[in-house]
Amino acid sequence: MYSLFFSWFLFVLGGTRLLADPGDGGQASFQPIKVAFLYSKTGANSVVEKELARGVTLFESDHPSVLKTIKILRVDNRGSLAVTLDQLKRLKEQDVNFVVGLRNSEQAMAASRFAEENEMLFVTPLAIYSKLGLGKKNTFQLPTNEVLQAGALARFACRDLKRKKVLVLLNNRSVFSQAFAESLEKGLKGFEGVSFEEHVFNGRELKLELLKQKVFSFKPDIVFISDEIANSATVAKYIYRLDPLIPYLTGDPFGNETSMRTLLKEVPRMRVYYSSLWNEQVKTSENDRFKKLYRAQYPQDLPSQEAALTFDALSILTETLAQTPVNPTVDKVRYYLEHTKFKTTQGEIDFLSGPTHSPVKDVYIKVSNIEKSKWVKTLRVKWKTGP
Repeated sequence: MYSLFFSWFLFVLGGTRLLADPGDGGQASFQPIKVAFLYSKTGANSVVEKELARGVTLFESDHPSVLKTIKILRVDNRGSLAVTLDQLKRLKEQDVNFVVGLRNSEQAMAASRFAEENEMLFVTPLAIYSKLGLGKKNTFQLPTNEVLQAGALARFACRDLKRKKVLVLLNNRSVFSQAFAESLEKGLKGFEGVSFEEHVFNGRELKLELLKQKVFSFKPDIVFISDEIANSATVAKYIYRLDPLIPYLTGDPFGNETSMRTLLKEVPRMRVYYSSLWNEQVKTSENDRFKKLYRAQYPQDLPSQEAALTFDALSILTETLAQTPVNPTVDKVRYYLEHTKFKTTQGEIDFLSGPTHSPVKDVYIKVSNIEKSKWVKTLRVKWKTGP
């Protein structure tokens, strides 16, 4: 099916985007569509960013005919908000109108605003901040956002784990961390007899003595971490040493298993329940195909959500470009994205089910420690999450 589809794509696109080249004696020359892949090759979480890049590599190896009509440009933003904007300006100057990538919500917010103001189309496979696409016509998100993840995690903690006292760890230097914590707290309020308290920290001030006092006075039976593992590992390990029986609840930014094994290796029995954006056990032909590709190319590693969703993002965008082969403007591509159902590694999705260009998808919850991990729950979600 793939080969037939993209053969048709190549035929149509090749027949409509051939331009006369005075330098070749009147023969036609093809001008490929440029798609930028923007990520932090340097200056960020190398484990996660490497997996994003692997998603591009796998897509390219699986779609050789597409690469005759689309040129993917790998662009390093060096983990910097300023460099992100600088790179976007350069891409626009090069007539690049389609951008895929970014997992950091602050950087993705900047990219979203730039795309809106400069008629670019931005597709992010991993940035989950719900306000990223709010009111934006040119931004599309593949992951389940933090509102839906937090609602599902609250239900799981209260219904499945029967927890009553939740300590919320919050990084006040991160807009996303604050939004994730706020969404979880809204979910917890729907359950009778459940209480929560916050501990606010940032990368410079962890306030460990205050945290110790709160743990001993509040006596939580679960700890929610609303930030990435690189920022939260120290406080999580500190609480574990105070009480090793307390489990942890968190979202997908914390739950990259390779990062967990690296940063939590001192506490191998720490129990973490986390939501994931991708489930290797989902039975779709696209997921089976992706896993087979990944294992063939990277046999020493496990397939990851970062690679899978990047693979999906490029598949969706190139499928859309194939439907708009004649002068694929941002307006035309956006129209097809808004009016098409797409088959992905996690099943069929569309971008019409919520108030933003963000699909409503199942939330997958996994329990993990350094020794082993397993899937424990799949929760159906909707925009108005409740108990």
